[in-house]
Amino acid sequence: MLNAEQIDAFKADGHLILPGFVDAALVAQWRDQFWSHLGCTLDDPDQWPDKVEGFKPEPIFGDLPQLQAIAAQVGGGRFSGGGCGVAVRWPKSAETWAMPASGHLDGYPGEGCQAVLMVGATTYLYDVEPGGGAYVYWPSSHHIAHRYFRQYPDRIEGTFRETPEWDERGWGIFSDDGPEPPREFVARAGDLILWHGWLCHSGSTNVNATPRVGFFARWVHEDDAGVRRSIPADPWHHWAI
Repeated sequence: MLNAEQIDAFKADGHLILPGFVDAALVAQWRDQFWSHLGCTLDDPDQWPDKVEGFKPEPIFGDLPQLQAIAAQVGGGRFSGGGCGVAVRWPKSAETWAMPASGHLDGYPGEGCQAVLMVGATTYLYDVEPGGGAYVYWPSSHHIAHRYFRQYPDRIEGTFRETPEWDERGWGIFSDDGPEPPREFVARAGDLILWHGWLCHSGSTNVNATPRVGFFARWVHEDDAGVRRSIPADPWHHWAI
């Protein structure tokens, strides 16, 4: 569960980093499962596949009791989801690393679903150093998205992609005017970043030697249709915090 200081930080920044959230023994268990599924090892890069398909860890990341407790706390029991997405960034040492120019918001047409994402969580199976394919996020950009959808509530369905502004700026409409530049989630294995569903974010290139193996889980509101119909002035109207 989050304390009052952590909740205030999450609301202000749109993210919260929780070091050592996943126990080291469980991280080691997940690593073994991952490489067993692939049929190769960390020390045998010539055998690494281009894509990782069909892998689901046991236990599922989003089903961890401590993570479900946080989702229930911030959503008042009305957020549903969890699960486990697996995002691997294999090393590309021949490339030059650069910060992504823009990010995206999950949950819109072309992003695999159509729902207003409320909250997400990401962790790593190996330490991720700068340039190591980290999750990249634009601090406090969730405030920009809220203001945008308050002004253009009809665009919550994804029609912002049909505007001249989108043609000119793309996802920058949700991040270009943020108070801070983007950051890499540089972290140790088992650290967790909790992120608001409207926090602009992106993947990044891994130019280091170790693969970035990330797990992520996401939650939507059980009344997603109602959330999409109403964008209140209070950005936390649909939350319990």
